[in-house]
Amino acid sequence: MVASHTWHPGTGRIASRWPVPVPLEADELLSTWLVRVALSQGCDPLALTGELWPKWRVWTLDLDRGVATERLRILERMSGIDMSALDAASLRTIAMAIGTAVPGDVAVVPWILALGSRNRQRHGGLQYCPQCFGTDKSPFYRLQWRLAWHNCCHVHSAALLDRCCHCAAPVEPHRLSPPTGLLNVCSSCGYDLRACHAMAADAGAMAFQITADDVVSCGYGKYGEFTLATTEWFLLSRYFLMLLRVAIRNSSSNLASCLVMLGADIPGMRPSLTGLGFELLPVGERAVFLAGTGKLLAAGPKRLLETAQALSLSSATLRQCLSNLPVHIRDIVDALPKQSRSRKSNSKTAEIAPLPRQTVTRIWARLQRKMRRIS
Repeated sequence: MVASHTWHPGTGRIASRWPVPVPLEADELLSTWLVRVALSQGCDPLALTGELWPKWRVWTLDLDRGVATERLRILERMSGIDMSALDAASLRTIAMAIGTAVPGDVAVVPWILALGSRNRQRHGGLQYCPQCFGTDKSPFYRLQWRLAWHNCCHVHSAALLDRCCHCAAPVEPHRLSPPTGLLNVCSSCGYDLRACHAMAADAGAMAFQITADDVVSCGYGKYGEFTLATTEWFLLSRYFLMLLRVAIRNSSSNLASCLVMLGADIPGMRPSLTGLGFELLPVGERAVFLAGTGKLLAAGPKRLLETAQALSLSSATLRQCLSNLPVHIRDIVDALPKQSRSRKSNSKTAEIAPLPRQTVTRIWARLQRKMRRIS
């Protein structure tokens, strides 16, 4: 199987000012290409970027969100690679296509995996395919591995990994240093990531991934009989992701029943242990949600309305307090009756009641996540 989409063509031979020219591979990610450049020159990435951009703490930021023109011009002069090719290796163009801004001061951006940075340390944000590393002449990270709807490798039909299988640390190629010369090495324990075993790809998640790539490439997607612009299609997909997360927190609700009737496997889903945003979830958890989202998209608006009416869902159930609903969901919500029942809160009980088990589990999972990073 070949990749479903080419995000950028890379470069051929280049005339670099560095002793060892390092061309940009097709679909290669900008930040990790810089790491390859540094290791090829025999220095660590911090030293290289310190020479390129003095006083700019590159590795404490998400470099792949885009680089300012004046800094790209410096990189172009040293690398021999055109600015447009360097910019194409960032996430900026894709983010614009799906209607997502990528400001540097926002921790989580929709559909872009968050690095979870604390100084130069990271909690995640990078995925990889060990089999791709094994076939690369010089292992490199792909641009699509930073996209939150990607959790499978098209080429090898395998689930992507986001941690070292030996020490469970997140992959942080920017922390590699000589004599390491290749990016397939874990920066925490030195394990060869090519030796990691990946599970077979989830068929539903793979289907959604291919569809989403096509939507970005073509500029439009389908929802039932309707044709949606790329931005509208991704907004709708994000809405269904939200509904799934709400439904699995109460799998006996009418909302959960509605989504099950539309094809989502609510009984087989579990709430996220950490309760973090979608862009911070591990590969396996995202795969389940994406597969469910694909089912809801395939059902179409007519079936959603009919099922919601059959189960007597109120407009508030589908609105979920959102002020900006996707256009076709707004029409469905308007066709449902408004919520009429009100509940009285018991403030005294709320003050003395213990935390729910699910809340305690999430707090514990987040604490463990932080402790793994510290250790």
